[in-house]
Amino acid sequence: MRIWSQAAGVVIGTFVVAPAMLAGPPQQTGEAATHFGHVATGFGGAPAGRGLVVTAAMEVNTAMMYANFAAGSPASLEAMQGHVRNVLHALAPEAGGKGAGLGFGVRRAGEAVAAHIELAVKAQGSSETLRKLGPTVAQAARALAARAQAMAGIANRVLAAKTAAEAAPLVVELREHALQLDLGRDADGSGRIELNAVEPGMNQLEAQVYSILEGDKLPRVLR
Repeated sequence: MRIWSQAAGVVIGTFVVAPAMLAGPPQQTGEAATHFGHVATGFGGAPAGRGLVVTAAMEVNTAMMYANFAAGSPASLEAMQGHVRNVLHALAPEAGGKGAGLGFGVRRAGEAVAAHIELAVKAQGSSETLRKLGPTVAQAARALAARAQAMAGIANRVLAAKTAAEAAPLVVELREHALQLDLGRDADGSGRIELNAVEPGMNQLEAQVYSILEGDKLPRVLR
């Protein structure tokens, strides 16, 4: 669950809700449980060994915050570009680059979630819940990564701008995309966010992973 700043319109923190473990033994075992653990609770290649979903969520929060800051400074090209550099670092950091966030990136985290959930689905010890919901998690994770890549393109256009007037509408667009990165986007006007290859955001990805935890009688915790 993430905490919103009502005044700023951005997510400002992350915390975990951990209800009691469901009754009964876990339904994942072996290699499948290992790969799902990388998604949900810990991955050695992520900052501080966090799970890939939490890593993605933290980078999404950073991108949203700095996109909001950039859109709030339409008169200053320097300010907009400074904030957008932090957005870009949270989305898809370059090797050796510096900026706000974890230095892992939403795009990389989304791609890694997709890869590891698919490994979990195919591995020995995969559960019925994993096999049922895993493809949806992978699809949502790839949608998240694609949205991050699209935002990076807008961010680079801001950095290439020569005037504040040129950059200002781009940072407004970037802020809109940042909100969709978290909440998803109703692209077809159906009135809801579909679990397809286009519409999901971070919220939908997290919800599907929580559903796997519940279905497999694991603690409802992402960390």
